[in-house]
Amino acid sequence: MARQLFSSRTRKALESLDAVVSVSAARITYSEDFRKECMRRYAQGESPAAIFREAGLDPKIIGYKRIERCIARWRDKQAQ
Repeated sequence: MARQLFSSRTRKALESLDAVVSVSAARITYSEDFRKECMRRYAQGESPAAIFREAGLDPKIIGYKRIERCIARWRDKQAQ
């Protein structure tokens, strides 16, 4: 499956969010504060999709798989 690319309009909208540092056509860089808060809430049992949605990162726009991979990557980083 091809990687989802973001339009310039979507990139601008995503970059306006506090949770986002930068956005390229294919990649989102999240703020450290968002990552920490996301993992704290995830550890308390909250749904990753709900956490991202509340931050303005609609899973329908950024993709559920992207959220799933972020959580897995951040969880693995915490375990190190």
